[in-house]
Amino acid sequence: MMHEQLPSIRIGANDFYLLKLAAMRAVEERNSVSHFLVSELERAEVVESADPLRCVRLDHWVTFRADDGLLLESRIPVLPENFRSSHLHVSILSPLGAALIGVPVGARMPYLGIDGVSHVLTVESLEPPLGVISLQQHRAMRSVLRTDDNEPGPRGPTAA
Repeated sequence: MMHEQLPSIRIGANDFYLLKLAAMRAVEERNSVSHFLVSELERAEVVESADPLRCVRLDHWVTFRADDGLLLESRIPVLPENFRSSHLHVSILSPLGAALIGVPVGARMPYLGIDGVSHVLTVESLEPPLGVISLQQHRAMRSVLRTDDNEPGPRGPTAA
């Protein structure tokens, strides 16, 4: 039995639509996590844009701590069809993935693992882990480099 209070969750409208479709397919396929995901979607506050809300979103990094451990894990919650690597992704049709969606930074979320064991995760950050350059950061860096290319001055090695 879980004694941890459930945090409020917020999900952007676009993510909500995709999550709802995935949950309905999972119910039809009798996926064991489908009912947990459906219950989370039913209690979620659906908002136009999740950007300013600082909560876990589909296809965005999340760093979390499991069961008050010291180890931090970083993953990207994805729809099952986008899952490629357990080192990079967490499917929203896994207990962990369903528990992460919509949880704000700093909140603790209880969930049951596939084996029926109770767990609690804590969302620590929504930033990519150290050493990982996000697509947005990569684009911003390329933009700065292009701007620098338009400035006059010496290019490359110069002869003395």
